[in-house]
Amino acid sequence: MSVKDRLLSLPSPSKLRLNLYQPTLYTIIIFLILWQITSMAFAERDFPGLIQLAETMAVIISGSGEFSFVGNTRVTLERIAVGYILAMTTGVALGIAMGLSRFREYLTTPLIIALNFPAIVWTFIFVMWLGFTDYLVVVLVLFASVTPYIAVNIWKGAEDIDSDLLAMANSFNFSEIYLYRHVLIPSLLPYIFASARLGFAVTWKLSLVAEIFGTSSGLGYVIFYYFDLTRADMMIAWSLPIMLLMFGIERLLKRIERRTFAWRPDINDLHQGATG
Repeated sequence: MSVKDRLLSLPSPSKLRLNLYQPTLYTIIIFLILWQITSMAFAERDFPGLIQLAETMAVIISGSGEFSFVGNTRVTLERIAVGYILAMTTGVALGIAMGLSRFREYLTTPLIIALNFPAIVWTFIFVMWLGFTDYLVVVLVLFASVTPYIAVNIWKGAEDIDSDLLAMANSFNFSEIYLYRHVLIPSLLPYIFASARLGFAVTWKLSLVAEIFGTSSGLGYVIFYYFDLTRADMMIAWSLPIMLLMFGIERLLKRIERRTFAWRPDINDLHQGATG
């Protein structure tokens, strides 16, 4: 490639400016400035500055603190993964059943009740029934709390499936497996992706709440330990890495969703309707 061709292939200055100055970048910079200014009005243990926060996080991640960062993060992520997979699997199946079954009236009321049942109450109940456990209490809380969110989204998506499409499939005597594989699941994929992102966001937040009262390990337990010591700086330093990790995973799910449905111009509107 000649020098001229290389120069022509370079992005224009306007495109460079567009890439460098995104609204997200402005938001992050403004947030960090406000954080640093606000920290000047508080003691370091109540609201740390950016440098102090970075130093505290470095100590925590290196394993030099009172708790093992790797060990507690690992057990929290394992609980999130198990609870999330169970909730997604059950929620999708229940939502499809409600959307297509004539017995949906019998399932609607229990689902709405479960949707409005506080996660903290589930935690207390499971602790009284099962005691403190490494996984069971947290997983059950996540399953009981997140499944209704998934089921409602999939239920509404199943109701929106074109009835003529189902009638045509029945006229050709498609088997149940063929019907689900080639008609129902493809039609519900946008709702499944939207529910996956919504369910993930709810799952990891509730997992920390469940760990506070239902376990003796995990990030939620550590954060509550420093709450008892009135160490807001340590609470923030322990919370921030998992928040950044979950944000990155959520962005990855969004990118996968956009690529999967790039051919659908209305996918953004559909996602907003499903999660709003």
